[in-house]
Amino acid sequence: MDEENKQPEQPLEDTSIIDTLKQQADDYLKGWQTERANLLNYQRDENERISKMVTLNERNMILEILSIVDNFDLLIKNLDQNKKDEYIDGINLIYNKLIEFLNHHKCFSFESINQIFDPNMHEAVETIEDNTKENNIVIEEIQKGYKLNDIVLRPAKVKVNINKN
Repeated sequence: MDEENKQPEQPLEDTSIIDTLKQQADDYLKGWQTERANLLNYQRDENERISKMVTLNERNMILEILSIVDNFDLLIKNLDQNKKDEYIDGINLIYNKLIEFLNHHKCFSFESINQIFDPNMHEAVETIEDNTKENNIVIEEIQKGYKLNDIVLRPAKVKVNINKN
């Protein structure tokens, strides 16, 4: 009779061991899934951080190049373009290569003259009163403005017409 009592206990023990192992396997699976999700989130966050850092570095590099382009703009503005000279041709060639480089990186200058003054795109360095022209119109561009990926990278420095009538 003792033997009969022991036999039913054996399957109960096997069932409890199986249930324990299933529970343990489920716990391991949940832990693995959580850690996998954490890894994917970390990788995504790290990729975003690197992308922002690259974008910031590109922006800073382009801003430095823009100061060189500004110097070329002043030089070309003050050169006698009618005079044929190899140096003038060389200056124009270098300037055009710089502009190509900026355009390749999606950095473009934008037109300001005869546009309505927009504080998001223009920095007013002087106001002029001219009743023959419309109010809040950009009269002169002192320094070109540039956009990088359609976002204003540097506003144009301009003179604006203000009518006091």
